[in-house]
Amino acid sequence: MKDLIKRYSIRELKNDISRYGFSYSTKDFLIEMIVIIGIVLFVAYISRLRYRYMLALVLIAMALIPPLIQAWFRQNYNIRRFTMLSDYLSNIIPIFMQKTKIRYTLGELFDITSGLMKDTIGKALDYLDNTVDDPDLNRNALKIIEDEFPNSRVKSAHKLILSIEASNSLNYEDVCENLYDDIEKWIKRVYTFQKDLKNRRTKLLILCLATLFMNSVFVYFYVANDYFIGFTESPVYQISTLIFIAIILVTITVIMIRLNGEWLINDMTYRKDEELRRKYILYKDGQPKARIVTILVCLICVAGGVYLGIINRIPASFLCFGIALMVFFDSPARYHSAYKSLSKNLTIEFPVWLREISLALNSYTVLNAIENSQNITSYPLRKELRKFLDEAKKDPTSIRPYNEFLSEFDLEDARSSMKVLYAIQNIGKEDVKVRVSNLILRNQEMLDKAESIRNNDSISGIEALGYVPVAVFSGQMLISMFAMFTYMMNLVSGAINL
Repeated sequence: MKDLIKRYSIRELKNDISRYGFSYSTKDFLIEMIVIIGIVLFVAYISRLRYRYMLALVLIAMALIPPLIQAWFRQNYNIRRFTMLSDYLSNIIPIFMQKTKIRYTLGELFDITSGLMKDTIGKALDYLDNTVDDPDLNRNALKIIEDEFPNSRVKSAHKLILSIEASNSLNYEDVCENLYDDIEKWIKRVYTFQKDLKNRRTKLLILCLATLFMNSVFVYFYVANDYFIGFTESPVYQISTLIFIAIILVTITVIMIRLNGEWLINDMTYRKDEELRRKYILYKDGQPKARIVTILVCLICVAGGVYLGIINRIPASFLCFGIALMVFFDSPARYHSAYKSLSKNLTIEFPVWLREISLALNSYTVLNAIENSQNITSYPLRKELRKFLDEAKKDPTSIRPYNEFLSEFDLEDARSSMKVLYAIQNIGKEDVKVRVSNLILRNQEMLDKAESIRNNDSISGIEALGYVPVAVFSGQMLISMFAMFTYMMNLVSGAINL
């Protein structure tokens, strides 16, 4: 109840919007609420709803207004947040390459960034300038930015500049250029997807509004005819129209809430480790065998289905057979579902992991880079990496561990990339730069594919919302036609009785 009250508190709404960086007052809220309720009342009026149904619709609209307003500002905040993030990432590598000093880099970035990013860099600079007893000063200062902007490329850039400054490396230009190229291509991909996201949102909202308009046109044309003017008084029509408009309002709110693009920026929070851990353990346990209890339940359902069929209870008989099939195939279905989920997650995660390995090859060997990368991976990939390292350390010159890495999953690109890592592990230092650059170039295609999968996964279900307005509008038309037909039959019956 406290959470519910907090969610609908105007003060909390203003505080949230203020945290997004926008100025918002109670007056603004009241104006927007009046406008939204006015639109709802107008739609209800031309749909010929009675006053009590109008009141119910107004109450539903009032319940949806706070999350709707918050979703609107959150969308704009995420657009602004990505602009701040792209300004930071586009400049951190070129500025750092001038002097290879983190303090100088952050000072220059503070002057060219804005908003929350500028404030966060200011906190990091303040930490650098005023902390005297921190042995890991640079890392903890950069962590302030990472906590505010949990993005994998921010973390990669910070890890790279930390390693270069700490080791006083002179051969850093190639790896910096590789990361810069990766960042620029990522920014272009996100800009493209943001446009696509905006187009999807606009089309879905237009579809919702179009169904309201078409329903109003239908009512207007038939009510204009004296023969049909009274059919809107039917309780069936009144209730169905109330439900129809309410569903459209809820659909609009869900679209605004879900299509905000937050996952494009905070990509470090995408992974669900505990869920992946359960699925990995389930998959590694192997194809489940049918248990005695499962077999008994299936036999009972089949026997019940046969008996019900004999006594001519056909629907119940089919129900029993259906339950028997569901029980029998439940475990295999969960096993195959776990495999598909793991394959998809590894397809998304592997290119991100490979990017970290590619950047680390500036300072480490392939096996050392892989060993140090285990703490940034999900449970399934971490277990597969440990298995790989055990095999690779037994015979460092063998290609077999590289060929067998993730061989259980449908990741052909991953196996090709592992072969490149094997070549890097076993060639001279003079050829490493060229091979690493080729590896990063190959990885861009996998990153593009992985990010596309993740983006589509993040908006899964939203596309299906496009069918909701059409479905409810079709249902509303059928109910309205039924109400109109019933009204006409009552008129005819009354005329005959007279």
